[in-house]
Amino acid sequence: MVFSVGLLIISYLTAPAVSGFPSSHLAQAGFAGQDVVLSCSLVEEGGGFGAMGASGGHFSRTPATLVLRDLPMSPDLSPETVTPYIPPENPDPDDIIIEAKVTSPEIPEADSLLHADCNEQEVACEISRYIPRGFQGNADEAFFIGSVALEGGGVSLTLVLRTLPPTSEGWESAASPLLQSKLELPLTPSGTLLTEVAFVVFSRSQSITAPLGGDTLLDCGFKQQEPFPVHAMWLEWRLQHRGSGWRVMEMKTVEPEEQPIVHVDRNGSSVDPALAVQEGNVSLTLRKVTVPDEGTYICTVGIGLYQAQQVIQLHLTQPPNVSLSVDTVIFKDGLPQKVSCHCDRYYPLDVEVEWLYLPPSKEEPISLTQNSSLTSHRQFYDRTLSLSSHVTLHPSALPAGSVVTCLVSHRSLATPVAVSLTVLAPEPEKRSYRMEVLMGLAIATLLFLYFILK
Repeated sequence: MVFSVGLLIISYLTAPAVSGFPSSHLAQAGFAGQDVVLSCSLVEEGGGFGAMGASGGHFSRTPATLVLRDLPMSPDLSPETVTPYIPPENPDPDDIIIEAKVTSPEIPEADSLLHADCNEQEVACEISRYIPRGFQGNADEAFFIGSVALEGGGVSLTLVLRTLPPTSEGWESAASPLLQSKLELPLTPSGTLLTEVAFVVFSRSQSITAPLGGDTLLDCGFKQQEPFPVHAMWLEWRLQHRGSGWRVMEMKTVEPEEQPIVHVDRNGSSVDPALAVQEGNVSLTLRKVTVPDEGTYICTVGIGLYQAQQVIQLHLTQPPNVSLSVDTVIFKDGLPQKVSCHCDRYYPLDVEVEWLYLPPSKEEPISLTQNSSLTSHRQFYDRTLSLSSHVTLHPSALPAGSVVTCLVSHRSLATPVAVSLTVLAPEPEKRSYRMEVLMGLAIATLLFLYFILK
């Protein structure tokens, strides 16, 4: 079956797929490049109730090993940093070892796979059977599609693998080859299933965070065995969010002399046709992104018989504008005073507000958060949000000179935003002009009465 989004099930495997193979094992393979050996899972449908996949179907998983041969590496790589790859001494038809030649097409960001262990990153790897569109070739020829991705971001690869016949280079003898017991495909004398990488779709960034209202680029590209330019290509970008999906744009090329046919469904989205045809760069540009642009983007590329895809997550953020209702507090008549901290026009939803106060006699601030309250969220037309936090300040706990701080944390902020107010001492009471006049009249009256009675 054709590879679908439902088979992009990422599981990080640490146990060796074959005895003696670590999860990420590297070797030197002559002067052409380096070999990368990965622990994988062969994923098949019909695994029963104990193997539920991400798409809701039932899948079985069988340990497998993927050997990527002759990856081009940095020329300054020291031979001492790699360990020779040693195939099993006694080939076992139950082992699934897929050996893939990748000298053409080139695997992008191959160095990151080589250094995954040193960078304390896991490599996720899954392989499935694959039937190309309209394939009518030799019945003995088989295809696989593999998903290889670095944990926590970095490069993600979707590889189309095509088996090579026993007459190909790499076979010492074509007489009565050993068959892999599960796949029923011929193995080399070393016990590997010999394949070549026929097509690669990749992304260097599996997750992107962009500011609301700005422009962003979703990275996606492909490599093929045939040289560029591409004569016939099909590209589709789709967006999925909260159970719904829709097309963002589509591009087709038919003849090399003709301009690609482009259909744009989301205004402000574009792919450079020249880069797509000449270099395999099908990255999507989105202008002035808004909240509805957030979600899972699927980049699907078809070349000839092959079709593969990459998934990129787009997250949008906008930092809150933080302000206080007052800059200073003066307690009048010894009464408490209510203060508000406003967080305006932020995205996404989650925001955290803390209150702290620092009396003049203290060196460390004291929390006031337990005495605060929050309003409900208010949403604007652009789906940004606002919220306010209130706290009542008491003069008994806050002498003059105390500093009260509202501390706001949000996903869009590298560090929390702090806004502060100061508690001031009340001014001495001044007698009013009217009071002075009345007191003067009272004194004059007393003096007048004194002299009359005397």
